[in-house]
Amino acid sequence: MTDSWYAGRRVVVAGGGGSGMGAAVAQLVRGAGAEVTVLDLREPDDPDGLAFERVDLGDPDAIDAAADTLGDRVDALFNCQGIAGSRPGTTQGDVMRVNFLGVRHLTERVVPLIPAGGAVASIASVGGLGWERRRETIDELLATPDFAAGLAWVEAHAEDLLAQVFPRTYSFSKQALIAWTMRRAVSAIEHGVRMNCSSPGSTRTAMSPDFPADGVDYISRPIGRESTPQEQAGPVVFLNSGAASYINGANLVVDGGNAAARTVGLL
Repeated sequence: MTDSWYAGRRVVVAGGGGSGMGAAVAQLVRGAGAEVTVLDLREPDDPDGLAFERVDLGDPDAIDAAADTLGDRVDALFNCQGIAGSRPGTTQGDVMRVNFLGVRHLTERVVPLIPAGGAVASIASVGGLGWERRRETIDELLATPDFAAGLAWVEAHAEDLLAQVFPRTYSFSKQALIAWTMRRAVSAIEHGVRMNCSSPGSTRTAMSPDFPADGVDYISRPIGRESTPQEQAGPVVFLNSGAASYINGANLVVDGGNAAARTVGLL
C-alpha cells in the first residue's frame, strides 16, 4: 500500500544528498515510482532518476529560489536536513538555521503547493524528546513570524539558553521541530495536508562521529546496535504515504526501544 501511493506522485526530499537518511528516503520513494526532486548542497551519491537542486537549506533566499522551481504541485515533502553542531566554528545560528528555521521556511513555502491528501514528514531526533519541559520557551520561538525574526530570537539567547552549541542547541532545535510539527499539523489538516515527524535513535551516518561514543552506546540500548539509514527511511516514507492517512501531528520514535526502556525505568 505504501509503494502504490507514491506511483506518479511529485515528491521533494530536502537533505536527500549524500548517503544518509535523506538519501535513503529519496531512493525508497524513487523506487516506489515517485518523481523525486532532491534539495541539498551535496549531490546524491546515486543520482539516477532524481532531479537535483543545489540549495543551502539554512539560507531563506536560497530556499525561496528553490521553491520557485518546484512547479504548482508537490504531493509530499520530506525534511531530512540536519547538522549536529559539534564541529569547530559551528554557531548556534548555524544549527538553528538548518535544523529548524530552514525546515519551517521551506515547509511554509511548499505547503500551499500540496493538494488535499498530501503530507509533510520531518526527521527530528530522540535528542528532541522531553520538549514538553521547555514548552514555554519553545513557544516563544514558534511565535516568531519568519526566518529573520526566528534567527534574531536565537541570537538573543546565544549566551544563555543556547550557550552550548552541542549538544544543547542541537537538542533544542529538534525539540522545536517536534513541537512545531504538532502545532502546524492542526492548521494544515484543515486543508487536507498531514504533518508528522520521526525521532531516530542512534543511526550510522556520516554525522555519527559527531556524537560521543558513550552516548551512542547508551542510546543504542536495549537493541544493542545503531540503526541504518534505510531502517530510519522506511518509517518516514510510511508517514507520508496513504497507508498513514489518519496519522497527523505524530512524533514517531524510531530508537530500538531506548525511550520505552527509559520511560519504564529499565535504563
